[in-house]
Parts: sequence; structure tokens; C-alpha cells
Amino acid sequence: MVQTGKAIQALIVASTILGVGLLIEINSVVPPEVFDFIALGWALFVVDSLLTFVRPTISYYLGLILAVLGLSASLPQSAHWAFIENGLLIPSAIFVTGSAFQVLIIALVVYYSIKVCRSDKWSWPSAKSVA
Repeated sequence: MVQTGKAIQALIVASTILGVGLLIEINSVVPPEVFDFIALGWALFVVDSLLTFVRPTISYYLGLILAVLGLSASLPQSAHWAFIENGLLIPSAIFVTGSAFQVLIIALVVYYSIKVCRSDKWSWPSAKSVA
């Protein structure tokens, strides 16, 4: 379970680092309001990255929420898929790598949660109480 936690931490930090490239890439392309919104999401990833070293378990669940929000915002955008269709290497690499990181964060946090619940009999709602 420790290795899963380390993998989640690494993916959160890697997503934050990749976000720097994203911000540089979109700075001149998107309207300022959109850029501010994306920069806010990146700032939340920075907070989550710092949190991984202080309160890892909380960080995992915040990372899960941020990953779901990030994927739900980016995958439906046809402009993101146009990067790949038009062969734009750097934007395509950022989009594909970032999406892969988010999917892995979601999968690993769910796996981590299931492992924690299975190892602690008090974690499941159906656990019998000793009264």
C-alpha cells in the first residue's frame, strides 16, 4: 500500500509540473478569463502537491477530485482533440500525458481506498460493532 501511495504522490507532483508547460503553452492562445480559471486549477494542484508531503491521505482524495474535474473539463473539448488531428506535437503531448496522469490518479486512489477498507474492518459500513 505504501508503493501505491508513492505512485499517487508522484503522479500528483508530475501533473503539477506538467501544468507549468500547459500554462506556458496556452498563455497567448486562450482568453484571459479562461487562463485565470486554468491557472486556479493549477494552483490547486500546487497545494495538493505540497499536501502530499504533509497529509498524504487527504492529498490523495483532493487529487482524485481534481483529476475528475480536470478530465471532465478537458476531454469534451474538441479543440484539444484537434491538436492531435493537426499533429501539433507539444500541445498533443501535454494533453495526452496530462489525461493519462489524471486517469492513473483516479484508478490508483480508488485502488488505494479499496485496499484501506479491506485492511481495516471498521472502514466498511457493514462492520459489526462491539458493544
